[in-house]
Amino acid sequence: MSPVLLFLLAFTLGFVTAIPLGGSQVEVARRALGGHLRTAVAVALGSASSDVVYGCVAFFGIAPLLSRPGVIAWFYLAGGVVLLGLAYHSFAQSATSHHLDVIHPMLRKKRVSYVVGFVLAFSNPQMIITWLIGKGIAEQLGVVEVFTPGLSVLFVTAGGLGLMSYLTGLAFALTRLKRSVPFGVLKRVYYWLGFVLVGLSLLFLYSSVRMWLVGQNG
Repeated sequence: MSPVLLFLLAFTLGFVTAIPLGGSQVEVARRALGGHLRTAVAVALGSASSDVVYGCVAFFGIAPLLSRPGVIAWFYLAGGVVLLGLAYHSFAQSATSHHLDVIHPMLRKKRVSYVVGFVLAFSNPQMIITWLIGKGIAEQLGVVEVFTPGLSVLFVTAGGLGLMSYLTGLAFALTRLKRSVPFGVLKRVYYWLGFVLVGLSLLFLYSSVRMWLVGQNG
């Protein structure tokens, strides 16, 4: 097991997780298109901070409970269903048009922007499941066999950095663009991301059946 490979995987998963359009992405885009780069980055930092909190809850509060084959089988089943739902959402986003309001005095305030990013992300406790799915992906790919506390911290840190990197990159790109969100490009990204999520869902559903059979034989 290579810590570097685990870091890269977690970073990539965090980056990809941030792609689907949500509240944090919209608030980053609004500020960036209005020329407020610092407040856009503040939203990204707030969102990443909240997701790291949920990552710690997932790895140190819930993950230790997933030790029995039967429990793991149900988790993989739930993860597969969630991934299918995310795939549907991604396909739906690829066919949706969006419009943003970039004129508002509050968009200039950095502290408010950080709180907005944190609250928007914190209002999405499903991120706990997303972190557990990421843990499952790392285990399924054989990147790690057992998540020690150190590896868990590494994974959560890398995932948070990946998520913030996408949002920050989006902020810089849209600040330079200063005209309109390239929704045509984003729609194509959402479309192909949907297929990736379907593939991961099938992997989780297969793992659920396999763990259920292990539990039956045990």
